[in-house]
Amino acid sequence: MSYISSLSRGAAALAFLFASSSTFADGFDPVTGVPVITVHPGGIEGDVNALSGLPAAPQRPGTLTVPGVTEAQREMSRIPGAVSVVPTAHYEDTYAHNLEDVMDFTPGVYARKRFGAEVRLSVRGSGLSRNFHMRGLEILQDGVPFNLADGAADFQEIDPLIAQHMEVYKGGNGLRFGSSTLGGAINIVTPTAWTAPAANLVRLEGGSHGSARLHAQAARVYGPTDIFAAMTGNHVDGFRAQEKEESIRFSANLGHRFNDRAETRFYVISNTVDQELPGTLTLQQARETPEMANPANVTGNQQRNVRSFRVANKTALDLGDGAKLEFGGYGGYKRLYHPIFRVLDQRGPVAGLFARYRDEGTLAGHRNVLTVGSDASWGEVDAKQYTNLSGSRGALLASGKQESTNLRVYVENQFYVTPTVALVGGAQGLHSTRKFTNHMAPAQSDETTFSSVSPKAGVLWDFAENAQAFANVSRSYEPPTFSELVQGGVFQFVPLDPQRGVTVEIGTRGATKTVAWDLTLYRAWVESELIGYTPGAGIPAATFNAGDTIHQGVEASLTFDVAAATGFVLPAGALLLLEQAYTWSDFHFDGDPAYGSNKLAGMPPHVYAAALRYRSGTGWDIAPKLEWVPDGGYVDYANRLKAPGYATLGIDGGVDVATGVRLFFDARNLTDKRYVSTYNTITDAALAPTNVFYPGEGRSFFAGVKVAF
Repeated sequence: MSYISSLSRGAAALAFLFASSSTFADGFDPVTGVPVITVHPGGIEGDVNALSGLPAAPQRPGTLTVPGVTEAQREMSRIPGAVSVVPTAHYEDTYAHNLEDVMDFTPGVYARKRFGAEVRLSVRGSGLSRNFHMRGLEILQDGVPFNLADGAADFQEIDPLIAQHMEVYKGGNGLRFGSSTLGGAINIVTPTAWTAPAANLVRLEGGSHGSARLHAQAARVYGPTDIFAAMTGNHVDGFRAQEKEESIRFSANLGHRFNDRAETRFYVISNTVDQELPGTLTLQQARETPEMANPANVTGNQQRNVRSFRVANKTALDLGDGAKLEFGGYGGYKRLYHPIFRVLDQRGPVAGLFARYRDEGTLAGHRNVLTVGSDASWGEVDAKQYTNLSGSRGALLASGKQESTNLRVYVENQFYVTPTVALVGGAQGLHSTRKFTNHMAPAQSDETTFSSVSPKAGVLWDFAENAQAFANVSRSYEPPTFSELVQGGVFQFVPLDPQRGVTVEIGTRGATKTVAWDLTLYRAWVESELIGYTPGAGIPAATFNAGDTIHQGVEASLTFDVAAATGFVLPAGALLLLEQAYTWSDFHFDGDPAYGSNKLAGMPPHVYAAALRYRSGTGWDIAPKLEWVPDGGYVDYANRLKAPGYATLGIDGGVDVATGVRLFFDARNLTDKRYVSTYNTITDAALAPTNVFYPGEGRSFFAGVKVAF
């Protein structure tokens, strides 16, 4: 039974469930002309993505549990630090397969494809040397924690099509969700029946590398109750050998309004993802034969297959006089079947509770906004390792149980000393335990705890009607995940300290009638950074604590209304935007005994993306795109080997051919450039194997149709 056939039956079931005798929430007209951002004391308002300057998608107002895009950007503009809103309108005319396709115009977010939906995701160098999966970021869906209890997370379970918008809180700005990681937090907000673009939507697309995807969603409002459900089936043969992927992702939520001040919402998320792993190549192979797979990956039939199911609830109460309380919980189960150097077979439950209280009132006659929150999470993983017999399990080599518990409390207060200047202070307290039970060697069992208090202080200044400036300082604290505590074939605890740091940032954002900008400069002093680093011979670990390191950089976006800026006359209702995003990253050791002041491996120093987007105002648009990485960055900490830079060209666009029917296309790497997308980090290229490169995809074409009714 194929995945696409299964999806078709699922879509039919959704259609039957949401019978036609229902009412769909009303919408409002799309944005036209040049949007103007208005900065009010304590926030930015307007029909734009105020945090990037791009026109916002036509969205319906949200509800107590799930705000709309405009409401979200207004709320985020009160944060005295680097934040971004990524609406689905930004990538809806593209084959958005993974987070690289979504975050390409979000400065400071480095997302580059390894294979399939797996990307190297790093914000400000978070988890920089993590050569698999992710660490150092808090991932949430609709404000509900999505990470496993030990802090790790997987991208394969995130479907960009099942999203209303994504919110990026860089660094200490993730405190509003209790995050204290170096990278911050990313919140994926899914639609409800009140914010969905249509009562019914079907999307079919396909193209290069055997790509085919079918997406269906339905939204209904039955009086005080609303239902939204979406399903995506995806098949990709892959640009490279041993890269086939098949997946079915399902997401649904059901909300009920008890009255104007009380609402609850239940969520169900299910994922079935089968992904072959093509592995890494030498630099020469990546340049000359990028379609090949690593021979060891083929011999071992290496894969990463996930089955996961999660349910959650969030309840919101408007307590009056600016006070709001949110609380809820979640529970789920996940199985990972992962043939690599061994067959990793991991399965287990995860659960948690959370609560957030927000009060917008006055203090000593001044406006004051107080946020207090807490969450508790628990997870248990039954972790087994077997001999890999061409993708099948052989002899049992290791067996153990990994238990994680976390308790966090956090507080943040904004006090407006004047109507346009707010002082912000806050802190997060964390207590975590990690317990490992080795079933085959009980003497190697162990348990450890981590505790910290991470403060934050900042200032937000609305210095003009359409502009803000901000500054803040925050502390980060990250316990190691089980992938670092119990590494590879070392089935016992590795002695690791938590990663700690202090980050300072300053910036500004705003817009005029012709230009919108967002600029942040930051510097982080990091201690005991968790990186792929071997301090001496005979230590059986792939990750260890470095000494002091420095992370500093610039995150900038700049959008011009070309016609308004130059006086060029466009047809009535048309808009020509030059969108640009630039990230400068300078990460290096600070007096390390082995590497001195060498650059940290894993991050290109400069990343630039630009698009010239023409919106006709009559139902079609087109956007040529450029991505330029002039220097791929160092691959090893000894700074002997660099990845080459590259530039790629693409173009995407769409046209409305009838009411509710839109055709779209997405062409990538038009010059068929052979380049390195990303790579695994190593200690010294003169000593370690250098087959660590992931080649980028060649010339690719995708097209599709979207029908809303």
